[in-house]
Amino acid sequence: MGYFEDQLCNEPAEPTLDMWLVDQALEMSQGYVLDFSDKTFNDFVRRRFGIDATAPTYIVDGISKAKRLRALLRSLVPGAQAEMLRIFWDHRQQATNQGLHSTLEPHVEADFLAMIAKLEGTHQQIDLEVVEKFSGDPTLGELVEAIQREIQANKPHAALDRLHTYAMKKFADLLARDGIAVGHNDALHARAGRYINNLRQAAQIGEYSAKIAKSAVQVMEQFNHVRNNKSLAHDNEMLSLAEGRYVFEAVLSLLRFVKALDEAKFGP
Repeated sequence: MGYFEDQLCNEPAEPTLDMWLVDQALEMSQGYVLDFSDKTFNDFVRRRFGIDATAPTYIVDGISKAKRLRALLRSLVPGAQAEMLRIFWDHRQQATNQGLHSTLEPHVEADFLAMIAKLEGTHQQIDLEVVEKFSGDPTLGELVEAIQREIQANKPHAALDRLHTYAMKKFADLLARDGIAVGHNDALHARAGRYINNLRQAAQIGEYSAKIAKSAVQVMEQFNHVRNNKSLAHDNEMLSLAEGRYVFEAVLSLLRFVKALDEAKFGP
């Protein structure tokens, strides 16, 4: 239990999840998560994080709430793991105050909160290889450079509106290469959905990939909401750094997935 340091390296080891502590703190040892039912768990994850906890990505190890939450946590960067764990911990505290849970042993609670603090202090550079200049669009180069500047400054939450614009341009370009017209007002998830449907109809993706792609379209729909209500696109209250980083990484992972599905169309 806890962290291990690489004795061959002068740098401290990167803090990682101690899943035993997570299981104890969130009462997950029997497949449950605190006092959540399947419905309330799915609603909570969707409302607080904009994530579909029933997506194929999160049921690779099983469909219980605990197994899905473990898979979800493993998919996150450390800062976003900390953000999610704190939100679930706050829920536990509120429920405990209402008599729904017993208190944790003091040393378990202390270790759990210390783990979260270490995860919050972790900074990893985001891989922007997939954010590329894919056409001669004169504004595309400036857009890519603006995204790179924000990431270098560790401000992914401040780059979400630009990433949204980039994704809009990317899917418009992919559709145009297939001879499909894109309307100026077509939403991001509509563009992504049309592209995925085109791949499916052309038998270019299998059944499992098609299911993952469908969940990807749902994430893009949530990204529209984030862009409009939680980014610098308007006078909004922005997401926290950790949550903004999670959204940024989630969208990048979907772009990487699309690139893997159709490398030829995604490239310059």
